[in-house]
Amino acid sequence: MLKKIMKKSAPLKSIARKPVSKIETYLKFGFVITEIERYYCPRCGHSLNVGPDYQCRYCSQCGQRLTFDGITWKEEKDLRCVPYGQRGNICESIENRMV
Repeated sequence: MLKKIMKKSAPLKSIARKPVSKIETYLKFGFVITEIERYYCPRCGHSLNVGPDYQCRYCSQCGQRLTFDGITWKEEKDLRCVPYGQRGNICESIENRMV
């Protein structure tokens, strides 16, 4: 009986869900600390390649259907510049690196 009900109902990943948003920081140009909002799949946690001009309909990893209704897109926010003397400590030094 349960198998018949499960066959008739749609699988959970075919129901559109909103992605999970997280605020992250990264180094832009190697010295500007920038805050961005990233979106992740609510089912598998895979990072989605989306923005105001492009929104994918499905997760590329698990196939979860996604909806971006009601999401307001935020601009990147530059928090601060890393002082010149501290820039070498953040990035990897290329002098003693074997290739």
